[in-house]
Amino acid sequence: MREWARRLAFLFFAGALAGVLTSLGWWLLGAAGVMAQWGIALAPELTPVWLKSHLVTGGLWGLLLLPFSSDASNRLLGLGAGIGLLPTCHVVMVQWTSPTGPGALAPFLVLAFCLLWGLATAGLLLALRE
Repeated sequence: MREWARRLAFLFFAGALAGVLTSLGWWLLGAAGVMAQWGIALAPELTPVWLKSHLVTGGLWGLLLLPFSSDASNRLLGLGAGIGLLPTCHVVMVQWTSPTGPGALAPFLVLAFCLLWGLATAGLLLALRE
């Protein structure tokens, strides 16, 4: 029982930390004007609400790595990237209800950030296990 609680805590922490890091990346791209240059109508402000939402959702998505958390190999990085596709699908299919969304390139940017989130979550999990 204690090992399961430890794994859940590690997974949530790794996912939450990766969520905060990727939300900071979103904010930096918006603040630097890169999103506007690419025609993406997303320029989030760095607020506690913005960070909290990514912290919590990142942690919850990180729990999806639970079945694979005992895998000590680098295969976990590939699984993290694969699981990173799930938040991408959620954002593109559920959160964006308009046909065009916030711009034509926005889904690709979401995909890139979600893949980075998955790799960061799996990498942090591997690093925490050492």
